Amino acid sequence: MRPKRIKRNPFDVYTSSAPSRKGKPLDWDESAADSQSFVEETCDTERIKPGLGWLAAVTILAFAVLFGRLFYLQVIQGQHFRLVAEGNRIRRQTIFAPRGLVLDRNGKTIVQNTASYNLVAVPFDLPKEGLQTELEKLGALLGLDINEVSEKLSKADRRSIEPLMIKQDIPVDQSILFETRASEFIGFSVQKIPVRDYLDAPVFSHVLGYTGLVSPEDLERLDKDRYDSVDFIGKTGLEAQYEQYLHGTNGEDLVEVDATGKLVKVLGENSPKPGDAAYLNIDKDLQKILYDSLTEGAPNTRAAAVALNPKNGEVLALVSLPGYDNNLFAHGIKNEDYKKLLNDPLLPLFNRAISGTYPPGSTVKPMVAAAALQEGTVNEKTVINDNGVLVIPNQYNPQIYYNFYGWNRRGLGPMTVRDAIAQSSDIYFYTVGGGHPNSPIQGLGAEKLAEYYRKFNLGQLTGIDLPGEKPGRVADPEWKQEYFKNDPIMSKWYLGDTYHISIGQGDMLATPLQVAEWTAVIANNGTGYKPQLMKKIVNDKGDTVFENKPQVLVSNIIDKKYLKIVQEGMRQTVTSGSGAQLATLPVEAAGKTGTSQFDGSDPTRTHAWFTAYAPFNDPQIVITVLVEAGGEGHIASVPIVKKALKWWAENRYLH
Repeated sequence: MRPKRIKRNPFDVYTSSAPSRKGKPLDWDESAADSQSFVEETCDTERIKPGLGWLAAVTILAFAVLFGRLFYLQVIQGQHFRLVAEGNRIRRQTIFAPRGLVLDRNGKTIVQNTASYNLVAVPFDLPKEGLQTELEKLGALLGLDINEVSEKLSKADRRSIEPLMIKQDIPVDQSILFETRASEFIGFSVQKIPVRDYLDAPVFSHVLGYTGLVSPEDLERLDKDRYDSVDFIGKTGLEAQYEQYLHGTNGEDLVEVDATGKLVKVLGENSPKPGDAAYLNIDKDLQKILYDSLTEGAPNTRAAAVALNPKNGEVLALVSLPGYDNNLFAHGIKNEDYKKLLNDPLLPLFNRAISGTYPPGSTVKPMVAAAALQEGTVNEKTVINDNGVLVIPNQYNPQIYYNFYGWNRRGLGPMTVRDAIAQSSDIYFYTVGGGHPNSPIQGLGAEKLAEYYRKFNLGQLTGIDLPGEKPGRVADPEWKQEYFKNDPIMSKWYLGDTYHISIGQGDMLATPLQVAEWTAVIANNGTGYKPQLMKKIVNDKGDTVFENKPQVLVSNIIDKKYLKIVQEGMRQTVTSGSGAQLATLPVEAAGKTGTSQFDGSDPTRTHAWFTAYAPFNDPQIVITVLVEAGGEGHIASVPIVKKALKWWAENRYLH
C-alpha cells in the first residue's frame, strides 16, 4: 500500500533534520542556516551541495592513501616482511662445542669439561606487558636479584633474538624446577653448555689461566661465525694463548618456535666440533711436587718455581704462589669473590714466575764469572783475597771513604773463580766487576757487564708462550741517566753502582723464568732455548695441527772452556758450598744460591733464591726457586729444589 502523500504549502519552508517549532514553518534565514535542510519539490536534486562535495573528496583521498600503503606493504614489501616473520619463527639455536682437553707431557688430564646450566633471555620474546610480575616469580624461583636482571634487560635491544646471559651456573635442581614451570616465563630459557673443569686448580692456575663469558669487545675482534653472544673465551694463560685451537666450532639446531619463543620442533641439526686437545711440556707430577713443597707448612707463601729442559727449552713446571681457583671464573665468578681476589694483599692473580721482577742477587755471579774469563779480566788461577770489605775513597775528597761489605764481614780468604762461585764471594765479584784502586785487576766495567747480561737475554723477553711476561731490567749508566734525567745527582753513575750490579743488586731486576733461562745456558754449554709450555695440539682425527719446535735464544757468547770452569764452580757449590744439601741426591747436581736485598729501609729483608741443574755431566733439568722475603737462599729455597730433584731422579731420570 502506497503511503499517503502529505500536502504542503509550496510557499512554506520545512527542515528535514528536526521538527519545526510546534509544527510552525521555519523562517527563511533559519532554514538556510541548516546544512541539511531542503525545499521539497523546489530544490535541484541533481545538484551536489558544496559541503558534501568537500567531505566526499577527503574520504576518497584517505581511502586512496590507505590502499596505496597496503599495496606497498603487502605487494612490494610483502616478501621482506614474510622473511622477517619467518626469521622470528624459524631460528638457529647454538650447540656449544666443548673446549679442547689439556693434558701434560705424559697424557695426564689437567683440564676437562663439565656441564653448566645458564639462564638466558631472548629480548624479542619477552612479554610487552607483565614482565615485572614474571621477573618477581622468576626471582623467587631461582634466587635472582630482580634489580640486577631488570638493569640487564633495560640495556638490551628488545628487537634482538640473540640470547642474553642472565645467570650462570644454575644448580641442577633449579634448572629442573625451571623446566617444569617454563611456560610461566616467556622469553626465558635454560641452556646446558660445557664449561671448564680445572683439576688441581691452584697448582696450575697461572699456567692455564681461565675462561670467561665473551664480551662485546671480544666479539668485535673475533670471528663472529665461531662465537655466540653467550659463548666462552680464554681470558688469560694458555686458555687465551691458544684460544684458536681450544675453542672448537659450535654447532646449531634449526628450530621452530611459537610466539612466546618456546620450542615447537627441531627442523635440523649441525653437530658441534670439539676443540683440539693440547699436550703440554709440563710434567703434572713434578708441578705438584714443587707446589706442595712450597706450600708445606706455609700456606701464605709468595713464591715461584720454574723447571726447564736445558736441551730444548721445554717448560717442565711453572708454579706461582699463591695460586687461585680458576673454576670460579669458569662457572661465572661472583662480584664478591672477584673483589676478594683483587684486594688480597698476597696478589693471587699475579704470575710471579714470568711477571714478578726481583733483584736476582748472587744468581748472576756465574754469568759475571763467565764474562770475566771471556774478556781476560781473570783466569782460572787468579786469586783475589776476600777480607770481608772493600774500602773505596771518594773520588772528589780522598778523606772520605766508602765501605762495601761482603756477606761475610770476617772474610772468606783467598778466592779463585771456582771458589768465588761456590762461596758466593761478594768481594771477588766487586773486584771483577768494577775493579779496585789498589788492585791490578781493572774490572769489566758497567758497560761490559751490561753487554754480557743482555747476551744472556736479561732485560729482554724470553718469548715464552704465555701472556704477561716482563723483561726485567739491566741497569747501566745510560739507563740511569735516562731514568733520573731530571735529577743531576741521581743520574750519575758511581763505582758503587757497578759493584751492585756485579752481584745482582742495585737496580737489576729479573724474573724467575729469566734466572732459569741463564742457568740453562750455562748448563747446556752456552746454548739456550726459548722456553715453551705447549708441546703439540691434536685435532679430533688425531692429526697434529700445531707443534712447537726448539728455538735457539742464546748461543756462542762464551767459549766452552770458560763455561766448563763456571760449571765446576757451580758443582763446587753443591759439594762444599751453600748448596751442600744437594750433595746426597742420587744424581750429581750443580747450582747457585742467591740472597737479594729488596727493602732499602731494612737490609735484613731478603728474597731467597736457588737455581740448579742435574745431572752435572748431562744436564736434563734446571730448577729455579724464589721465595719472596724468604731470607737466606740456602735456608728457604735449597730444600725445595732438593725435594724436586730427588723426586725427578727417582721417577724421571733417563740414564
